[in-house]
Amino acid sequence: MRLEPADTRRPARWRVLAASMAGLACIPAYAALIGDMPSMAQPLPALIGVFLAAYASAVVGFAFSALCVPILALAGLDALTMVQTLMLCSIAIYGWSTFVLRRDLDFPSLAPLLLGGLCALPFGVWLLLRLPEGSAHASVLGVMLLAYGVFALLRQPRPLRRPFGWGAELLVGASGGLTGALAAFPGAMIAIWCGLKPWQKERQRAVLQAYILVMQFAALGVIAALSEVAGRAALPSAACFAYLLPAVLGTLCGLEVFRFMTERQFGRSVNLLLVLSGLAMLLS
Repeated sequence: MRLEPADTRRPARWRVLAASMAGLACIPAYAALIGDMPSMAQPLPALIGVFLAAYASAVVGFAFSALCVPILALAGLDALTMVQTLMLCSIAIYGWSTFVLRRDLDFPSLAPLLLGGLCALPFGVWLLLRLPEGSAHASVLGVMLLAYGVFALLRQPRPLRRPFGWGAELLVGASGGLTGALAAFPGAMIAIWCGLKPWQKERQRAVLQAYILVMQFAALGVIAALSEVAGRAALPSAACFAYLLPAVLGTLCGLEVFRFMTERQFGRSVNLLLVLSGLAMLLS
């Protein structure tokens, strides 16, 4: 019997576990180091939560923001600071992930999604800067994600049989522009849309993460441009940058887990994270 050659690109499972535990072990020391910063009193629970959210997000390619919303809300961040923090962390997370999967990036599929998202983004930011604290938009999105995720787990959706053209791609991209501005979560509808296509997991991840990366960069710029009109602070505070390190550590560990996953495991993980994202947004 002929033996198949081993996949040398996959690290040993014990090394993945060791790296994950080492990354998590760094968080308490970092929390002690930044404990005196403004708005960072007792930061350890929030930093661990950000690490775990980045870890889960790196496994499936999205949902970092949704998982982090209740964590940062408990840390006492206001709505604008929270969105800016999520955007900065997302740029770091998805920038590295997009680089890792750059060979699987499908630019023709990405272009209409980005065009729709960039067109809708300014309107979403305009709403963000004017909606009162405690608005229900996150809860509405949470219900939608929870409902779809449960449905997809119980009954696997069939892949799209034919391309729907640029019109549908633009609309899906525009939905990501709105949710990206309002909740720093541009990847929700894009993840569902890419999951309905007969693509391998690497191609899904590459398109999704490149979309999130560009949208988060654009959203930060639009917020800076429009915030002066709304009388809000334009630049992210120091507290926004304090969460970058645990987000990056969680991403590096989660990407190693992604390499072990089969296509079926990846699809079910995406649907499960949609459910968790919906619950997190409802609880925030």
